[in-house]
Amino acid sequence: MASIPDEPYRGAIGDLRALQQPGLETFRRYIYGDLPAPPIWRLTGMLPTEAGLGKATYSMPVTPWLADGTGIYWGGIYALLADAPLASAIWTTLPAGKVLTTSELNMCFLRPLSESTRNMVARAATVHSGSQVGLSTVQITDQDGRTLAFGSTRCLIADFPVDPQEKFEEPDLGPSDPTDPFLRDSPASNFCDLKKLGKQTPIELQQVTIDEGRTHPVWQLTGYRAREIDDGYCKSTIPSSPWFSLGSFSIYGGLLAWAADMTMGAAVYSTLPAGDLFATLDMHIRFIRPASIDSGDLTLTGKVHHRGRQLRVASCDIDNAEGKRVAMTTGSALVIPGGARMLSEGQKPEEIIASATARKPRSD
Repeated sequence: MASIPDEPYRGAIGDLRALQQPGLETFRRYIYGDLPAPPIWRLTGMLPTEAGLGKATYSMPVTPWLADGTGIYWGGIYALLADAPLASAIWTTLPAGKVLTTSELNMCFLRPLSESTRNMVARAATVHSGSQVGLSTVQITDQDGRTLAFGSTRCLIADFPVDPQEKFEEPDLGPSDPTDPFLRDSPASNFCDLKKLGKQTPIELQQVTIDEGRTHPVWQLTGYRAREIDDGYCKSTIPSSPWFSLGSFSIYGGLLAWAADMTMGAAVYSTLPAGDLFATLDMHIRFIRPASIDSGDLTLTGKVHHRGRQLRVASCDIDNAEGKRVAMTTGSALVIPGGARMLSEGQKPEEIIASATARKPRSD
């Protein structure tokens, strides 16, 4: 089944004009629309809205494209947004001719997204900006100011000298028709009959999903696919699409963090009995090397390492098409007994997750 990454990408990649001025000036040019948006912004609708020295704010609409087939928005969506303002906050402190790469990203998920969450706002602030390393933190809220997630990052800083006087041509921005993906109607999900979800064993449902090529809206947006499933194990792939560029020739780290969370979550889900759900609590991803765009599919391997009554701990390794390690991730999830049954009975996903996460997990 075709997905958005099968379409020609749109947005600016390799625009050297972004390096001709200090980071704060360049970031403000993006806000004012003087520089064209990179592909990941065009894909998701994330946009920078405010900038100051050592500070950056982004917003991103919460659309049905970001949900799974049951209407649940997984915690990795927060990481998808957070990586951009975290890096941008550090970038605003840098002179011209500097580039950043995310080395490490940590996220704690506090509240679930819901159908009433129209917009996420991520406000990042720099903690340290040195000659080679930068640190920053981010708080994500909804449109009403409720805190949804908190995160931090470590970025590596490198020189990329560019002549500030040279006249560079605007890069090819791709087609303008149809409209950007996040603005389109999301596809209908064929994942499962929600009324029967509470009676289905998760691993059997996952296997049917693979065998029959079923999908979720967020899979259609990203081209992500689960390929193998076993008890406490999931292997999946995601294309190295130019759609996932934040302006460089590498895949945006926040997209990889989202995919890792999805894979760890699938591994956790496979360990649950019929009727149960889970909610991701946190994640930590370390980036080892850049994942180049148009370099073949990336493979994600998720495994569950701890199976407590309430808490599951999992990991995910991400490898490029050559088999080289791109990133390593760990995360934890809270088991929600009866969550799938409540969902099939018509209770809203955010109510189920919120009630479960409000209780402190017991030590297993």
